[in-house]
Formats: sequence, C-alpha cells, structure tokens
Amino acid sequence: MHRIASFAFAATITSCFSGGAAHAADPRILAPSTPWKVDYAEEECRLLRTFGTGEDAVTMRLARGSGLQSFDMVIAGNSIPRLGGGVKVTMTLEPQGTESEFEGYSMAVPDRPENFIRWFDGDPRILDGVTNKQQVRLLADAKLDVAMLWSDGKAALKALQTCHEDLLKGWGVDIAAIHAAKVGPEPLGSPGRWVTNNDYPQREMQQEIEGNVTFQLKVDAKGAVENCVTLRSSNVATLDRLTCKLMVQRARFTPALDASDRPIASLYINRVRWQIPR
Repeated sequence: MHRIASFAFAATITSCFSGGAAHAADPRILAPSTPWKVDYAEEECRLLRTFGTGEDAVTMRLARGSGLQSFDMVIAGNSIPRLGGGVKVTMTLEPQGTESEFEGYSMAVPDRPENFIRWFDGDPRILDGVTNKQQVRLLADAKLDVAMLWSDGKAALKALQTCHEDLLKGWGVDIAAIHAAKVGPEPLGSPGRWVTNNDYPQREMQQEIEGNVTFQLKVDAKGAVENCVTLRSSNVATLDRLTCKLMVQRARFTPALDASDRPIASLYINRVRWQIPR
C-alpha cells in the first residue's frame, strides 16, 4: 500500500553506526577534481564535490535539511552501477575504520548516461570524525567500491553546518536550545506511523491537493509534546493544521539529555509529505 503522508526520512530504513570491519579488496581511489561547493537551497543545504575525471568521475552531494539528526547523500556518475531498487550502502572513514550502513536506492539519471545511488537518514555522528585529510569509502552490494579523498573535509562540513544553522534560524528555530542537548529527543516507535492514509482530509483528497509541511515540536523533559509550530507551510491551511494536531496527539519521545545526561526539554524538527497515491 502506498503511504499518503510520509516523513521526509521514511523512504529509508536504518542507519547502523559502528566500528568498521576490514574490507578485503582495494577500492578505486578518486582524488578531488573540483573544489567543495556549499549550495544554500530553499529547503536544505547541500555540500557538493566531484572526484575523479572522465568516465571515472563521481559527483557527491551531501544535504542537511529538516532533519536535525540526519543527512542525505547522493553519488552519481557514468561509473556508478545501476543496482536496481533497494541497495545497501556502507560508508567507512579510513584509516579510522568508523563505519555506518544505510538502506538507499539506485536509479538511472533521466535523459543522461549516469546512474546514481541515494540514501537518506544518515547518522551525522560518522561525520564528526572527518579530518582535513580524510578517505571516505563507499561500498554498495559488492558492485561498487570507491574511496573519495576528502581533502579539507572537516572545513567543508563546518561550512555545511553553518549553512544548516542559518537555514534553521531563518525558519525561526532556537539554535541555542538545540545545542543545549547532548542527545536530542528520540521518537518512540516509527514516526511514519504518526500519519496514516486514513488521515488525509476528504476534500483535499478529492481535489488532489498535496503539500509538504515542515514542523517543530517542543518536547518536554518527560518526552511529551508540549506544542507544535509550522516552520515551512504547505500553503494548504488544512494540511498545516492537521499535521500539528496529529503530532501533538501521537508523537512520543525519549527525552533529550544535557551534558550531564539529565533529561531536558528540547526541539524536534521534521517534515510530512502529504501525497496522494497514483
């Protein structure tokens, strides 16, 4: 069954953060061929760079948007294999061996010879260990094994963080409240269950009205939602109001923790995509 309303990160499943195991074969090493670029988009901040040249060139895009504790990533190029629908991606920082696994998908770029692999809901903790002389290795279904040399990677990620915080400030988010939490509030259960097909308003369904709602929840020290505000409107008042109503009714959390591991009130930000099945 198609989900009519889904969270921005619901397209992917898991992110597993761990110390990495050794990989047998040597990866294809790709040196940078363009400078880092930070793109201030309307809904997200994007960090872009191309590695390698000619047929071996791979363009990487790492994005931070409505999810406070996640990132999205895309790699594209002629040398990227088309692996079908779902694909398991392993990202490893070398030589540290820090590893994270993601569920993504692989597709061809429309009207172009390149393929791409994309994954969502990446755990940003893996990025904390990036240095300015970093090798980032990506493996996908035993058919892709590349290592990108992230020269000045730490500085580039700092620029992305600045962009992301500017984006959130522009939405009216209290950045100080976010920084006060060592660990942010964690949803109890799947956030994708907070909105279901049965929640779609009948009039909007009949008129095929869709929209995206970015919302902010204030979560108290017990994990309950105190209030909900719309940060980015769908331009459909009914969908905006219904999103916050459902979040207050259904969203529950493990509370955020401060530097002393004490529960504190904090913020949770995400997005609901109201989409009618085709």
